[in-house]
Amino acid sequence: MKLKFVLLFIMSSIGIYSQTVLVKYSERRIVSQERLSAMTDFLKKQALETYYYTLEYNNGISLYKNNLETKNVDIKETVVIENTTGREETSYKIGNKLIEKWYYKDFIKNELLFQIYNGKDFYGNDKLQEWNWQITNETREINGFKCKKATSNSFGYDFTAWFTEDIAVNAGPDKFDGLPGLILYLGTPYYEYVATTVKIDKNPIVIKKPVLPNETVTMAQVESYVRDKISKLKPSSTTTVNGSTTTTKSSIIIK
Repeated sequence: MKLKFVLLFIMSSIGIYSQTVLVKYSERRIVSQERLSAMTDFLKKQALETYYYTLEYNNGISLYKNNLETKNVDIKETVVIENTTGREETSYKIGNKLIEKWYYKDFIKNELLFQIYNGKDFYGNDKLQEWNWQITNETREINGFKCKKATSNSFGYDFTAWFTEDIAVNAGPDKFDGLPGLILYLGTPYYEYVATTVKIDKNPIVIKKPVLPNETVTMAQVESYVRDKISKLKPSSTTTVNGSTTTTKSSIIIK
């Protein structure tokens, strides 16, 4: 009887492993009211924006990428200048490359390829990250799936994941993975990823391996660059007076 149970479990795991898993995720910042109150309306709108991504998984390979509506997003910025002669308002569009990214993972070969933007484009070739998850006994339901809670303090940050063993693949959103089930929620003190829809399809799909340029980086190199960049950022405010016009420009740091 015990042998039969083990065989059924193995066959079930193989079945999920070979099927196609399609998950849609939403991503958004977690911003305190204190920080929101210090922002302009434009920055506040950016900070509270939600973006959408899709995870494709089949046969030990996954690809996490922008949905079409997220990839092509433009942001409208409005600059207001007030003076003694009245109010002048100018609007223009700017691109938001920060939200454009993809992560390709080969769980069989322990391979991570990625493209992200942070001041410049980074193309990465690395191994899958080691998260050292601590699985707890806490459970909750997400989208009809029973999930377990896991925590990690890897790379100096606190991460909380909720994963379901009902879908026994170790994939997840963004760069996150490494649990004995699909990650349906991932939270940090400043950001969260939430699975909005989950679909399992018996029809296989082909996930093409991206072609990278000759110059690539590792996740550790990207992290070092970002930490150095953040350490040099400081909130600032400058005011210029030109006749009857006073213009104030402020910059704040949004984590």
